[in-house]
Amino acid sequence: MQKSLAKNILLDIAYVGNHGVHLQGLINANPKNPANGFQRPYPAWGGYLLNNPALYPTFNNGDITDALNEFHSSYNALRARYKQRYVVGLTLLNSFSWQHALDNASSTLDANTPSPQNAYDLEADYGQSDYNLPISNVTTLVYDLPFGQGRTFLSGADPLENAVLGGWQISVVNTMQAGTPFNLTYTPASTNQVSPTLSQNWRGENLYRPNLTPGAQYIQGKVKNSSGYIQYVNLSLLTLPSTYINNTAADGLSSPFGNLPKNYGRTPAFYETDLAFNKTFNTPVDRAKIEFRFEFYNLFNHTNSYLPGGTGGGTVTGTDGGSASGGSGGTISYTFEPRIIQFGLKVIY
Repeated sequence: MQKSLAKNILLDIAYVGNHGVHLQGLINANPKNPANGFQRPYPAWGGYLLNNPALYPTFNNGDITDALNEFHSSYNALRARYKQRYVVGLTLLNSFSWQHALDNASSTLDANTPSPQNAYDLEADYGQSDYNLPISNVTTLVYDLPFGQGRTFLSGADPLENAVLGGWQISVVNTMQAGTPFNLTYTPASTNQVSPTLSQNWRGENLYRPNLTPGAQYIQGKVKNSSGYIQYVNLSLLTLPSTYINNTAADGLSSPFGNLPKNYGRTPAFYETDLAFNKTFNTPVDRAKIEFRFEFYNLFNHTNSYLPGGTGGGTVTGTDGGSASGGSGGTISYTFEPRIIQFGLKVIY
């Protein structure tokens, strides 16, 4: 829906929806199945390690990387845009979105979750997308300051005054948005791993998640740990699946798949304001001009936290069957850039 509020002012409101089916994701097509005594569907499949029968023996029970087109997604959003064309020196654009994105495969290569936890239960990975930002608002404006020749103030300025005070333009980009989802994983004991020969998640390696104990708040905020970093996730709520059923070897191996939902956490909200002053100067050379820019990135020097663990969310460690107690999981040790100030000159001819 579009509505003209006044001359040169337009309001645009829209619903955007998308449902994706048969999306591609990477899995192991021959994983061990904890529900069937850790047996594989194709136990006789194998080959030569590193394709070299002279140096390496044959093997059975091999893993198979499969690009499977059986994943799905859902996206719903309300978008609003306010656009003001050039009015009294001001051009303004404000874009707002309120959205919800869900899937069980956000990407096949670049993502927090390029492969699922359990290839036998893809629906257990259906949750918020890696790129799900529920709220986002970006404001952009460009304003010609009303000083100098041909403008409201100092219109009769001499060349020197105009060169110093006239013809300046400012531009602002203000970004406010919800934090980014992140995924926590752990590494089970080798006996419980269902894809032991895969070591890259873009080849279908399982992304095992711990168990979540209900009760307290999963995100505990900006709490410093002993290393001085932010322990953003309350690790006391996480436990690692047991190696054995009932912690008894005689009862058999336990499933390594935890109940923590995919992308259960979200980083703190992101706020940044960028400001630029620029002015174009004439030169003695015909058709040649010099543009000067004075720019501030992250003007208010707001601390914006990066994903815990550096990328993805990190990996927790601990004792199998016990509480998570360490690792990079849920620990924020990086931030986005602080305030940056720069100058620039550009010759236009």
